[in-house]
Order: sequence, then C-alpha cells, then structure tokens
Amino acid sequence: MKSKRVTINDVAKRAGVSKAAVSYVLNSVDKVSEETRAKVLQAIDELGYVPNISARNLATGKDKQHSKNNAILDQFPFFKEFIESFLLNKIQSADTDFDTNLKKWSSKQNYFPNELIDEMILKSKKTTIAVFMEIEQDFKRVLIDSNPFYQEFLSGVEHTAQEHDLKIQVLNSSDVTSYKVIENQNYLGVIVLGYHPQELSNILRKLAIPVVIVDEYEYHPHFINITSEDEKAAFESVEYLILKGHTSIAFVGCMNERGNFAEKRLNGYKEALKAYGLPVKKELIFISCNHYSYEEGFSKAEEIIKNKIKVNAVFCTSDIMAIGMMKAFLKHGYKIPEDISIIGFDNIQFSKYSNPELTTVDQNIFLKAETAVNVIVRKLQGRPVKNRYSLPASIVERESVGTLKYEEQKT
Repeated sequence: MKSKRVTINDVAKRAGVSKAAVSYVLNSVDKVSEETRAKVLQAIDELGYVPNISARNLATGKDKQHSKNNAILDQFPFFKEFIESFLLNKIQSADTDFDTNLKKWSSKQNYFPNELIDEMILKSKKTTIAVFMEIEQDFKRVLIDSNPFYQEFLSGVEHTAQEHDLKIQVLNSSDVTSYKVIENQNYLGVIVLGYHPQELSNILRKLAIPVVIVDEYEYHPHFINITSEDEKAAFESVEYLILKGHTSIAFVGCMNERGNFAEKRLNGYKEALKAYGLPVKKELIFISCNHYSYEEGFSKAEEIIKNKIKVNAVFCTSDIMAIGMMKAFLKHGYKIPEDISIIGFDNIQFSKYSNPELTTVDQNIFLKAETAVNVIVRKLQGRPVKNRYSLPASIVERESVGTLKYEEQKT
C-alpha cells in the first residue's frame, strides 16, 4: 500500500491548531505563541512532514536539474507510478509530448504539485502578480507613515508569491494610467485591495486571468472575493468591553477606505449595544473622512477631551488610529486602562510594542495576503476555488482594556 503524502492539513490536525498557525510556523511569522509553535514542530517531527521544495528557488544547470528531478521522484510517489504506466502502455511515441501527457494525467488525478505549476508558469513567461491598491498620496506615506496595514499586507503577498517563484508589482487603482499597464502587459493574476473604480472592474473582467478582490464588501460574482468577518468581530469586541463593565463606549473609524468594511464594523458596534440593552448615542460615534492614520486617532481623542464627552471605552476600527488615541489621552493625563479602555482592529506589529500594549482584533493580515496569492495559483492549477472567502478574526488581549468596578460604572 502506498503511503499517503503528509500535508499541512495533517500537521494542523495532529497539533490541534489551524492551518494558518502551521503556515505561520513554517514561514517564521511571529503570530503564534511558543506553546503553539512547539505543538506544530512536534507534529511535523512525528509525521515526518517535508515542506514542498518548489517554494525554494528553482535550480539551474543540468546537474542541478537532474538532482531536482530525482528529488521530485523520491518525494512524490505518483510520479514513479505514472512513469511506469507511461512506459508499460507505450504512451510515449515520436509524436507524443511527455509534458503534455504528464499534465493531462495530473489533471485527471486532480493533483498538481507546485513543481509542475511552477514549470508551467515559467514556460508561459508570466511570473508577476499585479496588486492594485488606492494610493492617493505619495507611496511611502500611505504605506508606512499612514497605516502599516498596507505594508504588512504587501509583505504577506510578496512572501507567499516568492514561495511560488513569483513577483509582484504594485499599481495605483486611483490612477487610470495604471489600467493601460494591466491591459498591455502579461500578468499571471491580479489582486485588488479594497475599493476600486468601475472602470477598473470592467477592464479586469475582460482579462482571462484570476482576479482576487480583498476587503471590498460589494460582492463581485466574476471575481474571487476575500473579506474578514468584520461585523461579527466588531460585535464581539464591543461585547468584550461591555462584559468588562463598560457602558459608555465610543466608536472611532473612517468611511472612505478599502470598501465599506468600516460600515460593517459600525453595524457590529450598534448591534452589540442593542443586544445588551445599551443606547446607541450619535455623540459617541466619530467618523473620519480621511485615511486611517496615527494623526486621525490623535485628533479624535482630543475632540473627545475638548468637548468633555463622557466615555470609558473606545472601539477603534484601526490599530494605528487606536495608538494615536492612546498617545493623546496619555498626553492629557489619562491613565490607560484605569481611566479609559481602548481596543483596536488589525493586530499590526506596532500594536504589541505600544505602551501600554494594545488590545486588538487580529484579522489575520498575513493569512489574508497568503490566501489571495494561493487562490490565484490554485485557479491556475485548474483546481476548484470558491468565489467568496470570509476569514475569521479574534480578540488579542493585551494591556489597554481594563475591568470597571461597579462603583466606577455608576459615575
């Protein structure tokens, strides 16, 4: 009996963790606890799991290619079975292409090792994934100074692309000249982050390549859609604050970026208040029309302080804004979380280095980026993909949320 190849799913099941957690460990991403990392490494050792070698750089030269071919045969038993069948049935003939038959057989078995898809990609001379995102100011400010979310998302996309020996090219979805680029150049696939104009959508529909839309909540039936469970995560965040004794909770967010996900989070905020019999007060909802940024968070906190608005907790729909708010409150003598509790959203790397460390919602930025690239590759492999992926989010407890005593709740 042939031994079944151990997969990342097998490792996750043995370790009792998610597939994403295994991926984080394999890719050395600092997103899991030491306990989880130890479980994954133990499962890998027990199962004898070997990560796919195609994620590494392709070897060049005859000797290296020969070694790679041997490695493929050793690692994937189906290749040996195929070759034996190939020879015994005299499939190979003067007018029969070996590669064509190999791909047909693999397709029939619904099995495409990354080595094969990488080879197909290289032969097509398409090795680049286009990434569209809205860039209204200079590139550096939006990605680094304004909101690290973008940088972390792009880092995840690039990291995953490199595992498949692919490159990425960032294009501006707000610039119509970028549309000509996508029409005139050969790309392997396209990822669009957030809101994009209808004109771009029309162009993308004409392309015979996979298109993935990330964080745009208007459903696009012609594309692959990836979002987070924003409304559910917002509900759970506000519920978390309520169960900590907070009853005067402010909402801080923006309504003009990356689709209408902020509206989903606002809905979750309102529904949580209603579920616990608390009123939805207009004066506690702060909506910015600018980009999510440290400065916007700082400004909203000062607005609350200046107008003496009574709040004992804030649900902020962005970590970078939450960090800006904490800075402003601390500047004015507030203690966090003793005087006011703050919870963010995103779980960017900065959130665990703030002082105090920010309690936040982890929306799995890396997993979102990884999924976007992997569904493109999977689509190219001819394997089934869904039109919609809704990724889970979870609360990460740190230091910025405290528990109010009964006496404090009444004051």
